[in-house]
Amino acid sequence: MIVRRGRPPRRESPRAIVKRSRTTVGEHARRAIIRRPLGVQPPRGGGPRWPRLPIPHFGRGRLVLLGVLAGVGLLVASGVWLWQSPIFKVQHIRVDGNERILADTIVERTNLLGQSMFEADLAAAQKALFALPLVAAVQIERQWPSTIRIHVEERKAWGTWEQGGVRYTIDRDGVVLGTVPPPAGSPVIRSSELGSRQQGDRVDYQAVEAAAEIYEQLPRQLGTIVKEVAFLAGKGVQVTTADGQSALFGDSSAIPYKLAVWAAMAQQAQARHISYTTVDLRFGNRPVLQ
Repeated sequence: MIVRRGRPPRRESPRAIVKRSRTTVGEHARRAIIRRPLGVQPPRGGGPRWPRLPIPHFGRGRLVLLGVLAGVGLLVASGVWLWQSPIFKVQHIRVDGNERILADTIVERTNLLGQSMFEADLAAAQKALFALPLVAAVQIERQWPSTIRIHVEERKAWGTWEQGGVRYTIDRDGVVLGTVPPPAGSPVIRSSELGSRQQGDRVDYQAVEAAAEIYEQLPRQLGTIVKEVAFLAGKGVQVTTADGQSALFGDSSAIPYKLAVWAAMAQQAQARHISYTTVDLRFGNRPVLQ
């Protein structure tokens, strides 16, 4: 039940804004920025305070840069260690392909033992091995971490160079290999030169080239075999066949053509019953019978 009392009704008055000089409960006061020297703290109770040391603050970019520099430094240090590490020193040298040259001689010539695998001069070692008279080809390669492999191809006996009554075995390039026995049935070149030969010397290459072609092609052109190839000082190569014919070739140029001319001259001389001892083929298409 509602009871009404005899008092005047409550009058509603408009709200007013009240300004206060201090903060009310729950209100946040404005903050003021106070600048002090670096490391100085505001005074507080409880005794003196030591100033704090400045602590640098690094951004994300600086941290990334420091990480990169640290990684590079680690890589450089690792590289220096590997470069100087005994693990990558030449400790073994494998030699193959040699038959007459001692492996110890090859290893000593290269001077690679104990060197760094990174710094070992393989080109210089190869050059030193080429100085050996019996070496025709050399291949050198690194086999990590500490081995060098050397494959040697020795010069092969091809024929005989006779000079001063001594027979020297030579290879196809005319390099004197010594007095080892040549292959059976191999070419023989008799030289009129004086003096002696030593291992590693090179004989006249024109004589070797001419003899190689003549031994191969003369049987087909003239139907006979070579009895002797001579190297005459001032004249060049002279060939004598098994049937007593001889021809003066001079140098090693145009050997097939000179053989063809010789064959034609031999047929004409036989048809005309002309006897001769030597045909001079040094002037190309102007052969001279003697």
